[in-house]
Amino acid sequence: MRKMGFKKLMIFIILSATVALAYQIPYLRFTFYDQMTAALNLTDTQMGLMATAVSLTSTLCYPIGGIFAEKFSCRNLIIISLAGLAACTVVYSMTTNFVVLMIVHILYGFFGIATLWSAYLTGIRSLGDEESQSTLFGSSEATRGIIQAVGGFLFLGIMGAAASAASGFRFVLLAGMVICVLFLILAFIFLPKGELNGEDIVNDSETSYTMLDALKCKGVWITIGLVACAFVSWTLGNGYLTTYTVRVLGVAESTASTLGIIRSYIIVFLAGFIGGWLLDKFTFKGKGFFVLFTAVIAATAAMMLTSKVVPVCIVITMILAFIANIMKSTYWSTMGQAGIPMKMTAVATGVVSFIAFIPDFIVPTVAGVWLDEATKAGNVAAGFHKIFILLFVFSAAGLVISVILTKQAKSIKGQE
Repeated sequence: MRKMGFKKLMIFIILSATVALAYQIPYLRFTFYDQMTAALNLTDTQMGLMATAVSLTSTLCYPIGGIFAEKFSCRNLIIISLAGLAACTVVYSMTTNFVVLMIVHILYGFFGIATLWSAYLTGIRSLGDEESQSTLFGSSEATRGIIQAVGGFLFLGIMGAAASAASGFRFVLLAGMVICVLFLILAFIFLPKGELNGEDIVNDSETSYTMLDALKCKGVWITIGLVACAFVSWTLGNGYLTTYTVRVLGVAESTASTLGIIRSYIIVFLAGFIGGWLLDKFTFKGKGFFVLFTAVIAATAAMMLTSKVVPVCIVITMILAFIANIMKSTYWSTMGQAGIPMKMTAVATGVVSFIAFIPDFIVPTVAGVWLDEATKAGNVAAGFHKIFILLFVFSAAGLVISVILTKQAKSIKGQE
């Protein structure tokens, strides 16, 4: 990161900001659920349907995004994404028609993934060499967190100053649109027409890859395994800690929310920058992930054993969240050592994302059922224990994948 010139730094910020906006504006329900229902006259079922529209469209668009990123320049795709997000947000702010709102959320899924996700990953990867990949991806994740935090506080301020929840939510959307337009202008100015690393685009059919090529690539399947295990470990080792501190440790909801904010912003920020820097210190990233998965297992076990010593257990939950966020912010940095050629990044990330994130549809539902059943039985701790056992399983699988990744990286290095 220190070797970046001003222009490359602006490219890095624009790419990170675009993804930050694509993962914030369509998901404002996480912060303003009640205000949304009031402003848009929606029922809880309709809110759920809109959320499903975004998630389903996003999943279906991962392979499409890989194809688009292979065929079109990163500059054009980022510009289209920002323009699409801005246009959708304007319409969003002007209607309460549920059909139109569903269409808007479907388009959010399209512009957030099909025209953006693989282009973003390809762009970030191209900004540095193999030795700086973890720093690049970790810093990008941290930058996204900073932008979303600043945007979140801005939106809160707007909502607090509004005359009503309905008007406040509409002004929040318009503010989001203005931010999209601002970065759209910056994209026009700073994103080069050629490769983001300053090289000219080479029209060489020999360096063009298809989805079939990606599916045949061993490195793609190694990356799928690593991303899937790390993402589920992050989901389970981070997403349920706030409610765990309330329902098992007996911490007050206000205190738990404060801890949740620390995990959502401060820890994400630290994990991105510090974790990325640390992982780049490992010659073989597979060894780094082996250490991280081992640390997740150790921290989870320690958390379960110290549930009666609340202060100690809370500290351990923070450590677990930190480790999980390091993995989430850096798992894309393993593509090179897994054996995915730079020119295959676009289609490979489409395939990896589509397959590796499938557990995200299943795991939260299963975890929710376990917690509901345990609550009805009067022993909610048992439900969390099942969640933590599942975390052990995915982390153990991650250890195996880490070993395979290390062997693959050594094999590639030996052939150089």
